[in-house]
Amino acid sequence: MKSRNVIAATIMGLASLGLTACDPPIPPEVAAALAESTYTCVDGEAKLSSPALFSDVAMSWADSLSFSCVDPEPTMILNQVPSLSETDIEISDRTAICAAKVTVPVAVEAAVLVFSNSELSSLNVSDKSLAGILDGSIRNWNQLQGDNPGQTISNLPIKLLTETDSQALKTVEGYLSSKNLDISKSTKLTESETLTPDNYSTLEEGAMAIVPNSFAVYLGLYPASIYQGLDSDGNPILATPDLSGIQSASTQWKFTAADSGFTVALDPSKAPVIPDGSEVAPIPYQMIYPVNLNLCNDNLVARAVSRFVLRLDSQGALGLSNYAPLPEAVRVSALVSVSKGLPTPSPAPTE
Repeated sequence: MKSRNVIAATIMGLASLGLTACDPPIPPEVAAALAESTYTCVDGEAKLSSPALFSDVAMSWADSLSFSCVDPEPTMILNQVPSLSETDIEISDRTAICAAKVTVPVAVEAAVLVFSNSELSSLNVSDKSLAGILDGSIRNWNQLQGDNPGQTISNLPIKLLTETDSQALKTVEGYLSSKNLDISKSTKLTESETLTPDNYSTLEEGAMAIVPNSFAVYLGLYPASIYQGLDSDGNPILATPDLSGIQSASTQWKFTAADSGFTVALDPSKAPVIPDGSEVAPIPYQMIYPVNLNLCNDNLVARAVSRFVLRLDSQGALGLSNYAPLPEAVRVSALVSVSKGLPTPSPAPTE
């Protein structure tokens, strides 16, 4: 096996500043910088399974790896296999099928309310209205007029698709519960583990449905924004399920580490991180949940491939996909978790 520098040497320089060959073990933050600046090639093949809409991302990882871990490096290969096959790495937004040895986030998913109304190009719903739609107390589109100032919403019955992705439904219920709107016993929705984008490829006029955002992006469906009132200028305050709103909410994740990786949970009281170059953080769209990377076989090849896909360069593939990239703090923690047992290059000695 061999480690190779793939990011700017300045990261390595910063990580090694002040260290000598006789220094004690590398501090965690320095180890993280070193892990970020390198990837490790281990001779062998890792098999990866993922949801269908994640396959393009996985393919881009495999292509990138094929150009990186080749002669004179050890040859490391990533192959995609069907989701129910024996696999080394399982990408999933729910409990892994395999007995995962390590689980860390790899991407961000969201639950969204999609709609079909030929009179509207956008739709806002307040937390209370969303709860009303899902428990059946709001049955007509014109009941949403107050959430959509400046728009005229005509008299049209709401046709709610009740069969819903289980993880998306769990996320919406958890979000509404945090707003003191418990619909778990009154919702008209039923959960399913087997829904695909094909179930929503044609929404009839007046229809609404709760779906994973990856479905909405893939199908080009219209998602509703969460209406939070008016600002001082009379403009709507909206939490929008676009890339910036989803990523803003993901910076509110708190995470709990363990030997088997870590889990994340939204902390609404945590201020979202302001992106570089901005003065304020986008309004966070908080109905989010992680897509996890599960190590089904804890060997050096699987860990080396996992390190490779959690590097910043590999996460870039997510920005053009149906999913959102991880926030930096979560990504680096995930990278360090999967790197355990892999060699970390020592900083160059200083004089």
